Amino acid sequence: MEYLPAIYQEVDAAHPKTFLGQLLLAFEKVLLGIEEEKAPTKLAMIEPSDRAIAIEGLAEEIARLHRLFDPLATPDEFLPWLAGWAALTLRSELSNSRKRKLLAHIISLYRIRGTRKYLEELLTLCVDAVATVADTELPALQVGVHSTTDSDTYIGGGAPYFFRVTLVAPLLGPREVQAQVKIAHAIVELAKPAHTIYELDVISPKLQLGISSTVGEDTVLGAPAA
Repeated sequence: MEYLPAIYQEVDAAHPKTFLGQLLLAFEKVLLGIEEEKAPTKLAMIEPSDRAIAIEGLAEEIARLHRLFDPLATPDEFLPWLAGWAALTLRSELSNSRKRKLLAHIISLYRIRGTRKYLEELLTLCVDAVATVADTELPALQVGVHSTTDSDTYIGGGAPYFFRVTLVAPLLGPREVQAQVKIAHAIVELAKPAHTIYELDVISPKLQLGISSTVGEDTVLGAPAA
């Protein structure tokens, strides 16, 4: 009312609540919301399902608009839209907390895309395991040095453009490990350079009498299937 010409600010002592004031009040509440001290009286006439909308005005929504663009503060349903800005597709298997961390770091990680560190950082953000990537050249067969069958024996050396991904998951059960391996394969396939090849190894609990030997819970014979 104070921004209107003086004639519109006149108040009749017999009717202090002028019609114009009551009319403008509706627009004021839409723009600015209901003041906290007046909320109980106002809310009595509002349906419970509509109260949250009635209390918050447009000015309040605009004031916190910046939170929509903060990966750590934006609503869960806004995450896919925000990921689209970063040219990123969020996997459904990831928890919302991991999606938020990935979104918060992905732009800076794009600067090192295609490198070993980039892949390690992505796996750390997406997988519930300690991930390492080794891209050193595999040495050729050398008796007594590199000659353990199915371990470090490479006749003529390792394949070119080869790297190895290792996941260390000592606290995960067999089913959890399988789920993490699936996510890791998907991440590596998307992040690695197209001309490279890789192997993925998993270090997780295996059968140990008295430690990991409960059938159906923590007994793993050999490495989980990839």
